[in-house]
Amino acid sequence: MMFHEGLKTADVLAVRGILVPNICSFCQADMETITHLYFECTYIFDIAKRLFPWMNNLFMRSNFYQVFDSIFDQGFDIKTRNNYLLIASAMIYFVWRARNDRRFGSIIDSKATIIAKIKKAVLIKALKWKK
Repeated sequence: MMFHEGLKTADVLAVRGILVPNICSFCQADMETITHLYFECTYIFDIAKRLFPWMNNLFMRSNFYQVFDSIFDQGFDIKTRNNYLLIASAMIYFVWRARNDRRFGSIIDSKATIIAKIKKAVLIKALKWKK
């Protein structure tokens, strides 16, 4: 859904005439858009750097297309590449869930909690792959 602009961020809803708070639920500083959420937001970019070590060496922040491209550009073997692709997909999902939890459920997970949820989901899926 993210790649097809299917996530209902504040900017997408505004185009449809639905007005909602447009400030990012994580950094509370910028307007919520898909590109801000993935990965212009400092809060989310910090999570990405913990999951993708090579992002610590970047001069500019990647967008979500570049993150997926960079996984292929790293020259990983197929198993490692697939793990990172799974991590990227899980990150998109759990960041969106954390965003919705903040907006609609008053549940505020820390960066460490979001990272732990991502890692747990990836581990469970990877263990199923081995079987």
